[in-house]
Amino acid sequence: MQPNSMWRILTAFTLVALLFAACKKDMARNTGGNPNTGTGVVSSNDSIYDVFKDIYLWTDAVPDSATFKPDSYSSPFTMFDSLKGFKKNASGANLDKYSFLDDGTVAQVLSGHAGDLGFQVGFQTNTELRVVYVYPGSPADLAGVKRGWKVNSINGTSSFQYGNQATYTLLDNAFGAASANFVFTKADGTSQTSTITAAQYNLNPILYSNIFTLNSTKVGYVVFNSFTTLNVVQSQFDNIFASFASAGVTNVVFDLRYNGGGAVETTEYLANKMAPAAQTNKLMYSTIFNANVTAGKFGWLFSSMKALPDYPQYKWTDIFYSEATTYAKTNFGSTGSQNISKLSFIVTGNTASASELLYNVLLPSMSPRLVGRKTYGKPVGFIAVRIGINDMYCINEQSLNSAGNGSYFDGLNPDVNVQDDYTNDWGSFSDPMLRAAITDQGIPASALGRIAATESLRTAEIPGFFTKANQFKGMVTKYIKR
Repeated sequence: MQPNSMWRILTAFTLVALLFAACKKDMARNTGGNPNTGTGVVSSNDSIYDVFKDIYLWTDAVPDSATFKPDSYSSPFTMFDSLKGFKKNASGANLDKYSFLDDGTVAQVLSGHAGDLGFQVGFQTNTELRVVYVYPGSPADLAGVKRGWKVNSINGTSSFQYGNQATYTLLDNAFGAASANFVFTKADGTSQTSTITAAQYNLNPILYSNIFTLNSTKVGYVVFNSFTTLNVVQSQFDNIFASFASAGVTNVVFDLRYNGGGAVETTEYLANKMAPAAQTNKLMYSTIFNANVTAGKFGWLFSSMKALPDYPQYKWTDIFYSEATTYAKTNFGSTGSQNISKLSFIVTGNTASASELLYNVLLPSMSPRLVGRKTYGKPVGFIAVRIGINDMYCINEQSLNSAGNGSYFDGLNPDVNVQDDYTNDWGSFSDPMLRAAITDQGIPASALGRIAATESLRTAEIPGFFTKANQFKGMVTKYIKR
């Protein structure tokens, strides 16, 4: 029996433990150690290097151990940064802007758990901060904070400057602290002072959903901020899509402007909800690994590792080999429940990975439109493993849609180019991205009303947000017991 036939679930942001018995910098092994050296201890650097070399998608670019010398690096993190720098693009720049080591925070967030203030801020102009989004049920949400509010002061400081280190330090300290004091200007012009205390909460990445009736056309709109594992969001999405079908929604705008990716199982679920009925049982996407994984050729270290304590008969090599062969192709399931005639995705440079995959797998059958800015560019993903105290996310798979397309490393270009703006709450037709997506679907601007005047239009692209929460970009594969 293939291991996956019993408990395979694909996701993009959670972990499985690759169980090493770690002891300080060294990890004692129960296999008798490296048969080539006769030792019973393998250093953390060596272990990370060996597993990386086995499963890395671009393993041919990585030198052998004798040349690379893993133990010459002062820490696993400095060594890992060097490892991912060998793969270059056509212009000679580093292609791998994706792989990283993590302390387990990513796994917690993408399984629906967070412990922070619960909101994100960004620069509207070089000197003005705005609330970019707020997670439902978070401390900020409980304090009434809304997207679009202006931030007047943080812990008594009221002067902010894009590109200024003192401002970045202020933001890092405030959003990384147990609590911080904020003074906001609300949408109605009044002021609110709030001391927001970090707390654990269940992460709900569906920030907004609504159905608009515009010139007799039903438009469904959803703002989705992170591809958490499917169990976190499925019941909500089931209700949303049921309401779309009941209302006769034909046009859908799916807002992924800040969605850095997540669980592939959630991507598959959404693709099945949106795709036309004719796609049922047809190829959704295929996944490629390096040649050694596809051939089942692994080094001694990785070959000896058990995959999960609940299934000691399976090794990690079983999992990777079956993913590269038996489960290399994923088909659509039951589709066509929505009868969507026009589909648009709102995207920015923060849209990545599982978000881009959703668009790419629907492209051959639905020709969805992209509205906003060029996406991040991540057609690759991880099967994450734990080595010692660190979770290793090294790129080991690339996804191609049914037309064989999946090399958008530089990002996906929008069909309609429009700049983001932080001054409006979700669902406002003064939001330039939402407005552009709807009018691009053929609905006249007159049906949306006049654009509200704003005191500070974004006149320049200012990338990035500055809180410490929920900044992952990637796709990860998880195996759990069904």
